[in-house]
Amino acid sequence: MKVTVRDSHILKTIEPNVLEKYLQINGWHKARQFYDGFIWSKKNSVSQEGEVLVSPHQDFDDFAEVMCRNLKAIEVVENRSQLDILSDLITVLPNVAISGWINKVHGAESPAKITLMGFVVGKLRKINLELSGSDYQLALKAYEARSPVTCFGDLIKENDCFVLQNPRDFALLTEAELIK
Repeated sequence: MKVTVRDSHILKTIEPNVLEKYLQINGWHKARQFYDGFIWSKKNSVSQEGEVLVSPHQDFDDFAEVMCRNLKAIEVVENRSQLDILSDLITVLPNVAISGWINKVHGAESPAKITLMGFVVGKLRKINLELSGSDYQLALKAYEARSPVTCFGDLIKENDCFVLQNPRDFALLTEAELIK
């Protein structure tokens, strides 16, 4: 089953310089200039060609629509799922809900660094965050009981690792909430 990403909130977070770096690393080339940006091109092993428009600006009205078309072109040429591609391109997701399990507690005192295994754009990832006070105590309880948790924050990708900054509303999940 192929998933098409259409969430404009997520698509608008793709930074043009990150997309350009991704294309360059993965063998795409600048084919021609298009206003302030460039159209990148690549053929795959079965001669399917794709074109990706990269504008240095994110503030135009159909930016999310252009990113949706770009993901589709990359998906076809690279034979990768859009979720896999998007997880390579995401660098910031503000005010996002993360659910998962505490994988590691670094330190025995509050505040402590916590590693959470949670889903980011449909992919299980390690997410680092720092908790203190009652949130830290709840995280310890969840870790010992292997209970799922949820919290909100600003997800930042740093050197292929995710960090949840400004964590808030940290809570245990019930089985009923997991099934939803």
